[in-house]
Amino acid sequence: MSDSREKIGLYGGTFDPVHNGHLIIAASVLEARGLDRVIFIPSARPPHKSRDIMYHASARLEMLERATEGDSRFSVSDIELKREGYSYTIDTIREMKASLSENTELFFIVGFDNLFEIELWRQPEDILGECFVLAATRVCDSGAEIPGWVRERVDIVEVPLIEISSSDIRARLREGRSVRYLVPDVLLPMLSSGK
Repeated sequence: MSDSREKIGLYGGTFDPVHNGHLIIAASVLEARGLDRVIFIPSARPPHKSRDIMYHASARLEMLERATEGDSRFSVSDIELKREGYSYTIDTIREMKASLSENTELFFIVGFDNLFEIELWRQPEDILGECFVLAATRVCDSGAEIPGWVRERVDIVEVPLIEISSSDIRARLREGRSVRYLVPDVLLPMLSSGK
């Protein structure tokens, strides 16, 4: 008898803006771990990044919808945009879990660099207990140590190491430089208009 459980990856982040690296991570993790689909979840008010956000939550949601359009493996959820206050991962995981079928197996996708700060997140042990955490390899130069209790409960997924970051894209946009080939072409008109 085959396993009829649907494997869904939740990929949360600021996505300010979403770029080709995010899409490559999502596709690579989906294929490497046999997920059925990936749901991108833009955070409205991330507790650790709220000062440096360039695009309003509704614009980031629209960019994600445009960037993932046409790929049936991807969808976008506005679950965190509807919530009052800060966006906490544990609340999102529990809310998504409650809204999905009992036959769903949840995976939370993060960049490997997030593991250096996961202890600062709200209820990190509960996050690792509620679903499987898949950490995509990233180019990161942190000298920090990943806590052992985190490392032993996270599945590291090798993905192509493409050095693209939202912070670099924001800097380029502020300086009037091109972001072509860093973001999906469909987003270029939105980004150049400063929407």
